[in-house]
Amino acid sequence: ARPGVYYCRQASRCIAPLAGVEDGRHRFLVGTCAVQQRNELHVIEFSEDTSEIVCRQVAPHPEEVWNLSVSPADPSHVLTYSAGGSPGALNLYRLPEAGESAPLERLGGISGNEAQLSAVKSALWDTLRPGTLVVADSEALHVFDCASGSPQLQEASTIQVGQRCSAACLDPHHVGQVSTVDETHLKTWDLRSNKLAFRRDGAHLFGVRDVDYNPNVPYQVLTAGEDAALRFWDLRKLDRSLRSLSGGHHHWIVRARHNGHHDQLVVSCGTDSAVCLWRAASVASLPLGEESSAGHSGAGAPPPDGLIRRYEEHEDSCYSCCWSASDAWVFASVAYDGRVVVNRVPGEEKYRILL
Repeated sequence: ARPGVYYCRQASRCIAPLAGVEDGRHRFLVGTCAVQQRNELHVIEFSEDTSEIVCRQVAPHPEEVWNLSVSPADPSHVLTYSAGGSPGALNLYRLPEAGESAPLERLGGISGNEAQLSAVKSALWDTLRPGTLVVADSEALHVFDCASGSPQLQEASTIQVGQRCSAACLDPHHVGQVSTVDETHLKTWDLRSNKLAFRRDGAHLFGVRDVDYNPNVPYQVLTAGEDAALRFWDLRKLDRSLRSLSGGHHHWIVRARHNGHHDQLVVSCGTDSAVCLWRAASVASLPLGEESSAGHSGAGAPPPDGLIRRYEEHEDSCYSCCWSASDAWVFASVAYDGRVVVNRVPGEEKYRILL
């Protein structure tokens, strides 16, 4: 199946899936970060039937979009971080209705001065505690209360996490747990006690760029590093990684994400302009009724962990990738030159998982 390609015509660093679309159509939100130009949020839609990407909406955005996060409770609510206007600012917007040419409606937000924010790396909606937002900047975790009825962000607590934090991810299995990566360290924090729960130094040979929880296996995370490797960890046994995968990227991996339905699939992207699809079956949750993958033998043996395919449609550093919110087999990526590419899991891999 050929990929879908779309051009934002401006530098871009972030893409996120939008829920609520069916019938083989997939929507994504892309933010541009052009310097000293008018920036935009693009709502794009990929059709599986035609492999074409159509722009459904373009909404002007006042500053460069360095980070964006769509509310899981309401896909029309989008949080953006802008560093272009000093000080940087978090803003909560409502997207116009589809087809409507109205501007973004600002619901609330906070300036960098008010919250002492410095270079936001991750903005996380807490699905286990609705109304709570966790923001990781380069040095700290900031917990905000954004309960319904008051879109203004009220800072509840702050935890200093390190000198150069590059990403954070909320634990989907345990309330108030969040993992961060800074320099070569992997750390997990308990937001209820504001204390460190788990720590691993030297998680990668060089810096760690991203962290993601397995959506189906408690205490399991993956990290992506400047050593071009993915590593899988059990937070309770951090003396060694469960698995390490490499050979797909030739430079930094800056983003990696588990598939929410089939957690043996991982998509990653990096500064070598490549997008890689990986198989990590040995550390994935077991299918219903299956005892253990180790019990297989002969022709029925599962394929080994490793690279499924390397996608090379981009020509510039690729800073963001994500899975579709409406299907398990579609993923998107955006490169710094503004090119968005939507790809699909190869049919052979899809049917290997399903059959």
